[in-house]
Amino acid sequence: MSAREWKCTDPRLGRLLAQYELGLLEEGEREAFQNHLLHCDFCHAELYAMEPVMDLLRAKRAAALASQRRAFLLKMRMVLWAERRRAIRWAASILIAVSAALAAFFWTRAPEKPPDVPPIALPEKAPPSAPRSSLSAEEIARLRGAETRETIDRARSAYEKGDFVRAVELLLPIARLEPENAEAHFWLGASWLQLNRPQEAIAPLRRALQLSLGVERERSRYYLALAYARAGYRAEALRELETLIAEESVYRTEAEQAKRQLLQSGTVK
Repeated sequence: MSAREWKCTDPRLGRLLAQYELGLLEEGEREAFQNHLLHCDFCHAELYAMEPVMDLLRAKRAAALASQRRAFLLKMRMVLWAERRRAIRWAASILIAVSAALAAFFWTRAPEKPPDVPPIALPEKAPPSAPRSSLSAEEIARLRGAETRETIDRARSAYEKGDFVRAVELLLPIARLEPENAEAHFWLGASWLQLNRPQEAIAPLRRALQLSLGVERERSRYYLALAYARAGYRAEALRELETLIAEESVYRTEAEQAKRQLLQSGTVK
């Protein structure tokens, strides 16, 4: 069988290869993929071919998850501390209210003073100072957003330098933890495509297409068409390219050229 004819026997399961290597599959999907490996020589070979890259990704993923757990514990500690301080304030308010009620009770029950004895003026009690507030939920979200922005910028820099493996390492945790982050999904899909892993590129590029607007949406559609074409999904690739052409997008020229290549040779470079 030639290299061109050697393909996955079940692309629906074959696209789970990267998730299987990273341990992201649910139990049912993992068993289905393992059964698939017993019958698909293509995926079996691909599994071993990508082992060096996946070993590196797994190590980086473990470090990222450890960092995430530390950040989560810190956040929970801050929340618990804020709750504790609120509880102290609440208890102090109750104590003050009870003290005031008791004082009023005993004051009304006290014997009247002789008329010639002037009442003693009591000094006003200074109000308790407000405790310093901990970080608000908005501040925590802003800090997290700044970390995400910095990571995406680092991934784009790695992509532009041709270090697509590093870009994937940086973007995988963001794509999983922030499923609505269109930019992270696009650059993850583009990086997989540059690594000649079109099957893995399809899912994040489809997600980016769903979440994006304007030029970013057209860019996601064009890259998705390339991923479809290189993965062997010719009809899906033509559909996306024809949509770009019909909508007169900024990628119309590239889409027309890719369509001609697809119709002539069945592939897109």
